[in-house]
Amino acid sequence: MKNTNLAALKKDFVTAMRIISREGLSDAFAHLSARVDGDKMLFMPRQSPALVKPKNLFLVDFTKQVPQSSVHQAFYQARPDIGAVIHFHSPRVILLTVVGETVRPMHNYSAIFFEGVPLFEGTGQVETPERAAEIARLLGPAKAVLLRGHGAVVAGQSIPEVCLLALYLEESARLQTEAMKLGEPRFLSREEAERVARRTFKPASNQRAWEHFRAKVSM
Repeated sequence: MKNTNLAALKKDFVTAMRIISREGLSDAFAHLSARVDGDKMLFMPRQSPALVKPKNLFLVDFTKQVPQSSVHQAFYQARPDIGAVIHFHSPRVILLTVVGETVRPMHNYSAIFFEGVPLFEGTGQVETPERAAEIARLLGPAKAVLLRGHGAVVAGQSIPEVCLLALYLEESARLQTEAMKLGEPRFLSREEAERVARRTFKPASNQRAWEHFRAKVSM
């Protein structure tokens, strides 16, 4: 990747981390990566999403283990279509996992996850390549997997897309937890959800949403 493109990727990386922090998906703990040149990823040190800077980012291949890298590397190795991965600990997502629930399609944002959102039942940190590979297998063709008591891992084609998917996942979990207090939510079928997603999760819409959240952290 040319330096100019790497510089732009780093800028998006830092922007996404600021958005995640501002929107309440993480306190001091979240990590993001982006695929570079097919077999490497741009990654971050153990640092708060609110504090990471372009100069802190570094490249690592898919075999060298560095702190917090395992799940990212496993996702890229399992799915060539994945261009970015984020792990975060948002409160409503965690609430669903501890009662054995996962995000299910019931409105425009949650319909985006029409492939399903698997729930990984293991507890604690993702510290080994073996556990990371297990989570990657569970992901299958989906966009996200929930970790019991530990948030979520989301995959997308780019940093802006994966950032938006993370926001949509937490928003979906928030509405679902609120709806469950009122009664039994009316979930969409797989076919209904996919139809809604095809109309709403489009490049132009994603660009508009990215610009919106980017502007909020630039004020």
